[in-house]
Amino acid sequence: MSSISTFTLRFLVGEPVVFQSFSGFAACGVFYSLVRSIDESFAESLHSSKKLAPWAASPIFVEFPPPSRIVYRALPAPSIANVSFTIMDGKLSDIFREAILKPDLHIDLVNIKAKVIGVSVNAHKFSDMLSSADPLPEKFAIKFLTPTVFRRSVYDCCPSCPYYAEYVHAAKEGRRLDKPCKYAAKCGGIAVPLPIPSLMFRNLARLWSAFSGISLDVWGAARWAESAIAIAGFPKPGIRTVRVYEHPTTNKWIAGFMGTVRFAVKEDLYKEKYAKIAAALLRMAEITNVGVRRTAGLGMIKYIVPKSKLSSPQSQ
Repeated sequence: MSSISTFTLRFLVGEPVVFQSFSGFAACGVFYSLVRSIDESFAESLHSSKKLAPWAASPIFVEFPPPSRIVYRALPAPSIANVSFTIMDGKLSDIFREAILKPDLHIDLVNIKAKVIGVSVNAHKFSDMLSSADPLPEKFAIKFLTPTVFRRSVYDCCPSCPYYAEYVHAAKEGRRLDKPCKYAAKCGGIAVPLPIPSLMFRNLARLWSAFSGISLDVWGAARWAESAIAIAGFPKPGIRTVRVYEHPTTNKWIAGFMGTVRFAVKEDLYKEKYAKIAAALLRMAEITNVGVRRTAGLGMIKYIVPKSKLSSPQSQ
């Protein structure tokens, strides 16, 4: 699928709703419920799949009463709210579209049913993200809007290695290889709640490779980002770590960071080719989220380019 479809549902809440700790987990449940209403077996296979998820969700946003905000634990009533779902798979997009076009549509939120009062759909082409992206400036920022956490690969390998490429391909198909090669260093899939550029761009490279259908040197850009992009600072009040619980009774939780992070590209390592690819990946991330549990509204970002940015160096 060469494009991304974003479906936004607006709904009316007549009774107050209390979530576990973050409404994104409830949004995930809404998504599977809607897919299940059309094709139960497909929903179950999607839920149990170990492959990279071809969709993402937002948390629930309150529209009215103002101000608009992300819902963590409590959704007041009466209120108007919305939730968005981003899909990068053609079959899944068709099934979801059929589900939300049912007459008198309601969605389940914990213990109440909310009436859907509006549906909108937007399409985003991967090719447009690339063609319209200006190369990263020497200085830029990313605002992490919801808790974000990255996961180190089980094996810390060079992405350009053909053995590693075979290992990743097998994982996408649900096949498990012992390790990419005898030199691979095991890292154990450690969760990292920090804005580390190498982990972020590796994650985005996987998303682009899996779903864009466009051949692009995203892994080269990820390797470049690892050495060329550095954390430059944290505007006040800085970043903070937030723990959100999916199932408090089973103590299932995720700790992620939030806040604005400044980044800088090292002048002597600036390459316009990779800076443009990296910018396209960040534009994609604004739609698809980034990191762990994109399907539960984690990893929402906003890419921020300074108004008075420095001109980029010539490509080397």
